[in-house]
Amino acid sequence: MKLVKLVNIGCGAVFHSDWINLDVEPVSSEVRRLDARRPLPFADGSVDAVYHSHVLEHLSAAEAAGFLAECWRVLRPGGAVRVVVPDLEGIAKAYLCALAEGNMILSEWTRLELTDQLARNHSGGEMKLFLAGLDERGLAVVRTRAGGEVDHVLAQMGGKRRIEVWRVWRRLRREALSLMAYVLGGRNWRGAVDEGLFRASGEVHRVMYDRQKLADLLCSCGFERPEVMTAERSRIDGFAGYGFDAVGGVTRKPDSLFMEATKG
Repeated sequence: MKLVKLVNIGCGAVFHSDWINLDVEPVSSEVRRLDARRPLPFADGSVDAVYHSHVLEHLSAAEAAGFLAECWRVLRPGGAVRVVVPDLEGIAKAYLCALAEGNMILSEWTRLELTDQLARNHSGGEMKLFLAGLDERGLAVVRTRAGGEVDHVLAQMGGKRRIEVWRVWRRLRREALSLMAYVLGGRNWRGAVDEGLFRASGEVHRVMYDRQKLADLLCSCGFERPEVMTAERSRIDGFAGYGFDAVGGVTRKPDSLFMEATKG
C-alpha cells in the first residue's frame, strides 16, 4: 500500500500526527524545526501535499518565490499545495464597509489589519494594544474578523512564555548589540538597531496578497490551476477532517485567503 506524505509547514500549535509538522519554533516534540527560507528536507517528487498557513506573508517577495519553488520541487506530479494568507482584498472591502456603516470598532481593527503588521516596530504592535482596551462586546466584534486568534493573543498577554536556552541566548545577543549601538551612536542608533532586529525576527508581514497576486506567484513557480478555496473545501483528500483551517464548521482565521494549486 502506497504511503501518503503530507507536509505542514509553519504549523505553530496547529498540527496533526498524520502530517510531517515543521516550524521555526517547535512547540511540541511532534514538530520538527525548519526555517522556511531554507531548502525543504525532502527528495524531489516525494510529497503528496504541502500546506502552510500565514507563513508566506512573513517572507520577502524573493524568499516567497524561493519557498514556493521548493514546495513545487518536493511535490509529486499531481500533488497539491495549499496556501493560506491574510486576504488583502477581503480586508480592504471589510474596512470600507465598516467605515461606511460607522462601525468604529470594526473599521479601526480592519485598518490595523491593513497596516499594523507591515509597519509595527514592537511585538504585538497596535493590534495587541487595541485588543487590550476592548470590553467583551468589542472583542466579539473583532472575533468576526480574527476568530480564535483574538483569544490566543489575550492568552499570551496574560501568560508566561516557557524559558528555553536558545531564546535566552538570542535575547542576550540582541541586548548586547543594542547596548553597543547606544555606546557608539546614542539613542537614535540604539532605536534603529532595536527596530531592525525586531523587523528581522519574523513577526512582521513583508508582502500582502490578494487572489490575483497569489495566483500569479504560484504560476510563476510552476504550479497549475490555482483556485480559491474555502476553509473546508480542498483538493487534498480528507483535509477538512484535520482541523487545520476550520473546526466544527468554524473558521480559525476568517480574514484569510485560501488557495490551492497543483504540480503538473
